[in-house]
Amino acid sequence: MKSFHREIEERLKEIAGQGLYRKLSDPHGLDFSSNDYLGLSRDPTLRAAILKRLKQADEMYPFSSPASRLLRGNTPGHRALEERLARFKGTEAALLFPTGYQANIGVLTTLLGPRDRVLSDAQNHASIIDGLRLSRCQKIIFPHLSLEAVKDALVAPYPGGRTFLVTESLFSMDGDVAPLDAYIELVEAYGAYLIVDDAHATGVFGRQRGSGLTEQFGIERRTLAIISTFGKAFGLFGAFVAAPKIVIEYLINRCRSFIFTTAVPPVLLFAVEAALDISSAQAERRHRVCALADRLREQLKKGGLNTLQSSGPIVPVIVGENERALELAERLQRKGFDVRAIRPPTVSSGTARLRISVHADHQEEEIDDLAAATIEALRGERVKQVGR
Repeated sequence: MKSFHREIEERLKEIAGQGLYRKLSDPHGLDFSSNDYLGLSRDPTLRAAILKRLKQADEMYPFSSPASRLLRGNTPGHRALEERLARFKGTEAALLFPTGYQANIGVLTTLLGPRDRVLSDAQNHASIIDGLRLSRCQKIIFPHLSLEAVKDALVAPYPGGRTFLVTESLFSMDGDVAPLDAYIELVEAYGAYLIVDDAHATGVFGRQRGSGLTEQFGIERRTLAIISTFGKAFGLFGAFVAAPKIVIEYLINRCRSFIFTTAVPPVLLFAVEAALDISSAQAERRHRVCALADRLREQLKKGGLNTLQSSGPIVPVIVGENERALELAERLQRKGFDVRAIRPPTVSSGTARLRISVHADHQEEEIDDLAAATIEALRGERVKQVGR
């Protein structure tokens, strides 16, 4: 029998042969790949605000978390931030989690069970997929954004348990928006419940607070739970769930990914408070990032490129083959643009793409230069193929 190390080596060769090999790559060039939508991760104002809060903190106040929230990891800062996050999202309560992945896993495995039926969008994030698998619920995977499929599924009787609809609001790879207003009407009409992953929309959408698409659609109080993160528009780390108070109390008592993990450290709470202050005071950041993304999207479309039905800061450019996406990304990187290739299983087979992420601190000329470079790279590839 061959050694396990040899078997792993052969598996890696097979992955590479499919154009799916991955390796860690340090940041280089102008950032068009991270989810730093508001441009806060390197902002000196945020850095200064965090340092100021640290200096003002009581010397005996811990900056780390030595335990879970139910042991000695809970502080007044956690409670204060959760109260603020509930107001921010327009819900009764909120609960902090270390990551969005843990939040989705926790919510889905706590609220759903084997007898329940769940309608899940075909393009939902891996954390939703894994959460549903672990819950052992009865899954119905409906075609991406298909209202007709959702309605057909809800019409079908299901006496076994409760029915839930789980969706992202702004989809992380396609950059399109779920019809949350139509979804909430359907689930309420058929006695079901809506769970929304609002991660990529938080901080970017929402007319008043900028809290996400659940705010923009006005459905905050009608959802069962909303999952959001700090690692995208706020340029930080961590996540939270916003929901009715009774749901949050149940998560505290039953959610394994909350109960059995170290609490979010207070030093991160200072950072989140500071980021919320800035995003609240500078609403122009979210308006600017959407305007810049629209500018890029319009130029790419004029160049004949497929950006799907995207809106907001995520601009996909569909190229198809895995190796082709890698080659195009490398061409843009050589020109100083940090754009990465996205391949299966993150996206469906045959839909490999460049995923361009626009930030509020990008300049118009940088957007124009990237658009020109992307169009040129694809045209150059076509010329090369014709000449073969």
